[in-house]
Amino acid sequence: MRKFILLPAVALAVALMVAPVASADDQAVYEKLTKEKAGSVVSVKLVLAVKISSPRGSQDQEVNMASTGVVVDASGLIMLSDAAFDAARMMGIPRRFRSQMSISSTPMSIRVTFPGDTKEYDAVLGAKDSKLGLGFVLIKDLAGKTLTPVDMSKVAEPKLGQSLYGVTRLDQGFDHAPMCTRMKVAGQVTKPRTMWIVQGAGPHMAQPVFDATGAVCGIVVNQEGVGEDSGSRPFLLPMKVATATIEGGMKKSKAELERILEEEEEAADEAADEAAEGEGDEKKEGDEKKEGDEKKDGDGDK
Repeated sequence: MRKFILLPAVALAVALMVAPVASADDQAVYEKLTKEKAGSVVSVKLVLAVKISSPRGSQDQEVNMASTGVVVDASGLIMLSDAAFDAARMMGIPRRFRSQMSISSTPMSIRVTFPGDTKEYDAVLGAKDSKLGLGFVLIKDLAGKTLTPVDMSKVAEPKLGQSLYGVTRLDQGFDHAPMCTRMKVAGQVTKPRTMWIVQGAGPHMAQPVFDATGAVCGIVVNQEGVGEDSGSRPFLLPMKVATATIEGGMKKSKAELERILEEEEEAADEAADEAAEGEGDEKKEGDEKKEGDEKKDGDGDK
């Protein structure tokens, strides 16, 4: 029996011949979607105040987090994974230990950075949907900046076996370079809700997915199954459900921003009043001291 040994150069040539080669149509789709959709993908930086309590005691600490979000409304509404606000998950605390402790995370700072813009825009946490793994933050002041939200006016229903595409960005260490990947619709579930099973959707959590024409087909969500022992996995949430979720996130975010701005205005007014009272007290003390000095000088002259 003869044995054939491929030299490295020959092996490489054979691999190139049998490896799948992207067609001109594939290349055109990747280029089109990256150009059209990458402008809506932003970076979100968070500082969380984390409090961990357990039978052994408690501790407070600050945790820096980073996530990728998508602009879903020109007013400054950003959709991202709620994992960005879950310090226990991001700190790598095993699930089996979380039941033995109380862990709370409160955002102290949320800043959004847009492609090609070094300015960091302050934002507030408006809403979270833990069942779908989605979070919504709203920028406090766009300072005249015009945003490019995801175009959700063109919608398409996925089909079994269809190729879909997602556009996201790498992290800061790789200059937030845009990335387009392809995934497959592999099936459908009806519980706990109707969703599509998609293979290869992991990098696009809490982000929209498109067909080859650029029509949005759904939002990738992290859905938990039914039952105490059930885990969670990525699914594609149909747009008819996702649209209502985004609208609800917008409404709650606007209400939360209005509340925060009112609190800041009240705090500023109180600080101004205290400052005015302090100036008044200083002036009064100064006048009393001056009057006392004048009286003292007058008594001395006598």
